[in-house]
Amino acid sequence: MPYTKTPGLTSFSSLWSIKHALNTDKVGHTGTLDSFAEGLLVVLTGSLTHLVPHITEFTKTYQAVVCFGKETDTLDPTGNVIKTSKAPDQDSLKNIIPSFTGALLQVPPVYSAIHVNGKRASNAARGGQEVKLESRQIFIYDLSLLDFKEAGDDDPCSYALLEIRCSKGTYIRALARDIAKALGSCAYLCALRRTQVGPFKLEDAACYSSLKPFTIQNGIENAEYFFSRKKQFENEKPVKNLVIDSDETVADIQSHLLTFTPEIASLCGFRSDKLKSEFESSYLNGRPLKPKMFSWISEAPQEEKSPYYNEKEIAVFYEDDSFAGMMTQEDFKLSYGFAVPKEKAAKKMKVFSWKQIMDGAFPVEWKKKGTAISVGSFDGLHAGHQSLLDAIKAEKDLVPGIVTFKSSYRASEAGYEGDILTSDQKIEYLENKNLSFAILIDFSPDFSRMDGNIFVDLLCSRCGLSLLVEGVDFRCGYKGAMDVEHLKIASKAKGFLFNVVDDVAIDGIRVSSSRIREALSSSDFVTAQKLLLRPFSYDARGLSLRQSSSNSDGMDWFDGQRNTRQILPRDGSYDVVVHYEDLVLHTTCMIRNENISLLLPTQNVADKVREIQFIGQR
Repeated sequence: MPYTKTPGLTSFSSLWSIKHALNTDKVGHTGTLDSFAEGLLVVLTGSLTHLVPHITEFTKTYQAVVCFGKETDTLDPTGNVIKTSKAPDQDSLKNIIPSFTGALLQVPPVYSAIHVNGKRASNAARGGQEVKLESRQIFIYDLSLLDFKEAGDDDPCSYALLEIRCSKGTYIRALARDIAKALGSCAYLCALRRTQVGPFKLEDAACYSSLKPFTIQNGIENAEYFFSRKKQFENEKPVKNLVIDSDETVADIQSHLLTFTPEIASLCGFRSDKLKSEFESSYLNGRPLKPKMFSWISEAPQEEKSPYYNEKEIAVFYEDDSFAGMMTQEDFKLSYGFAVPKEKAAKKMKVFSWKQIMDGAFPVEWKKKGTAISVGSFDGLHAGHQSLLDAIKAEKDLVPGIVTFKSSYRASEAGYEGDILTSDQKIEYLENKNLSFAILIDFSPDFSRMDGNIFVDLLCSRCGLSLLVEGVDFRCGYKGAMDVEHLKIASKAKGFLFNVVDDVAIDGIRVSSSRIREALSSSDFVTAQKLLLRPFSYDARGLSLRQSSSNSDGMDWFDGQRNTRQILPRDGSYDVVVHYEDLVLHTTCMIRNENISLLLPTQNVADKVREIQFIGQR
């Protein structure tokens, strides 16, 4: 994930916000920024932390505000001024810049994390010890002067805004020092911003909007701020939990989390191969790697390959596209880098509240790719709804999802029979339909008054709406004012596709939620199953069942009071299948005045009842 570090925090401390937002402790970044600096951190979580050494090799791009005519011991604004001299002018700087590109030998700053005799150079320097560091080769690919402020009567220093694209291991503080020395002057960094790491750019990072414009004036103000508080940074230690992040910050972090896919692996310069399912066990048990274990993912043409392309490094993916690890190929021999165990078959659908969408939690990568969405109550998720789901999933290049409600908008109406599915059942059903996301809305009075055009605008701006699929009678917005004809006009104006799916009929009659309710109210479970494409099941997870009477055959009656808005069949006795844990039990259910009684063997079973599937009336 690309993340924006702000000045004042160490790189380590900056990770606290990410750990909090993603609820994980396994986080690593790919290149430290000093406390006074800001900009891009490429953050890896979970098993992807193994990739840190690979990402740190990327070239990096910085912008720096350099103060000429003054030098600090740390070469940045957290130190003490140790030298002053005459500041160079703009022409002198322009003339010297070309000599600081290409391969250079650079002596790192003594205030750095480099270890000398087992101790950090910065700690030794602060302890009064003499520190001598050897020069090392770096490479400056580009060095540009973006802006300049000449020295004046009020300030004898001159200032330059530089942009630098350089190799790993380059110290921009040391580069400023060396440029100033070549000009017969001295210098330190007022401010530093990292704008790019390999293919990852700062403007795509979470919390990017928190930064001020990077100008000479703001750089000078940054230096003044750190000079005024330098004692705080003399013995700086990582600090956890510095701030309580706002909901918007948490949402922004969550929305910028990227999935490591073959496409991203290619941007990082890795070839990608898929591990064949029949060889998963051999791969995870460390058996010798053979070409037959993998299927090759076609590579981009040579002219389109990433500038970081490394033909020896291969990213491995399982057949479901989840990351499996890294391997190397040299002299036609495959070797393990590291292997990542396959995650258990987990529900992959993400569920968002409407508030999270408004806060910006929807994934940025999905917005860029575009989404295929259907909006509706989806009460029952019947055969008609299935045709909508099929239509949005048919668009393979788009991310499929639905926008729906926690309960029916009719729930407050007098005489309303109840929902066909609870919210939990609806989510479980949708997860099994291979959708990527669902947005659950509380149908509040405020939401009900939202204009349909505003609602569609929000789907476009917040969720990357590219395709909307609806039935012929779809309406949205205040009092249902926006119908299919209005949506056709809106789609052209807002630039998304709009598909209308025909009604589905069974036994010559249109499938609808009201028809299913009629069938359930009359205990016609055969018709209900036809329309739902599955048996009707009552969600019993919140039902508190307690023994009410004993039975001679070893089964006892356990009673509970209906406690949801879900519809119940009319009063009577029914053959049912009870689901508990991973087991099923064929038994009897009695319904009387919204009281549910089940014939069960023990209280332990009664406590674990999850669903009651209705088969027929006794």
